[in-house]
Amino acid sequence: MNKELENIPFGLGIKNPFGKYFIGKSYLNMLHKDGVGVANVTFEAGCRNNWHIHHSTKNGGQILIVTYGRGYYQEEGKEAIELLRGDFVYIKPNVKHWHGASKDSVFAHISIEVPGENTSNEWCEEVNNEDYLKANEIHKNQKVVQTAGRDQLTNIADEFARLNDDVLFGEVWSRTSYLSIKKRCILTVVALVSTGITDSSLVHHIQNAKNNGVSLNELTESLTHIAMYVGWPKIWAALRYIKEIYID
Repeated sequence: MNKELENIPFGLGIKNPFGKYFIGKSYLNMLHKDGVGVANVTFEAGCRNNWHIHHSTKNGGQILIVTYGRGYYQEEGKEAIELLRGDFVYIKPNVKHWHGASKDSVFAHISIEVPGENTSNEWCEEVNNEDYLKANEIHKNQKVVQTAGRDQLTNIADEFARLNDDVLFGEVWSRTSYLSIKKRCILTVVALVSTGITDSSLVHHIQNAKNNGVSLNELTESLTHIAMYVGWPKIWAALRYIKEIYID
């Protein structure tokens, strides 16, 4: 067995008894049955379920809470969305959809069946390769592209420039299986402030955090949390820049 599967939160469970409605290998661990069905569903890399519908005449539907890896969710007639650990989706009743793992990542989510009236599940056709591969392009399109190293250091420190642009910002920043771009932005600002770096690089990363959807409250709360650990003056200096970028 893939070692990664042994560490799935909430347990791997058994081979999925609904496997005939999946492309690839999946596993099911029922966590609760009475009244509300709650299960942990794990998809091996490349696995996805068929298009399906959770029917209901009142209320109903399903909630997905991602606990591991990278996957996708798509409703009929809409673009697929990427799902990472901590994301959740409410699937309205009577909406045709599919969900599953990316082609290079194990994926797991908690599935909660929302109680409703006259509920039933309808399994439909397989997700074709074209739609599935298109969903996998989301991650590719989110990769960070950085040229600052080459722009500023060509013919001075060519190898450092390459490592800066292709490895640090190209590979490390684009690893979103476990940490989203937003979380990486927050961690980077926290790391810079903690080490006392309050120059233009901090300004760049605060602006980068804002550009990638980090809210003012998320950033200031993160710095407030570490203030007692890393030193009050460092946080004060960083908050000045945050005020200039987010408010002024």
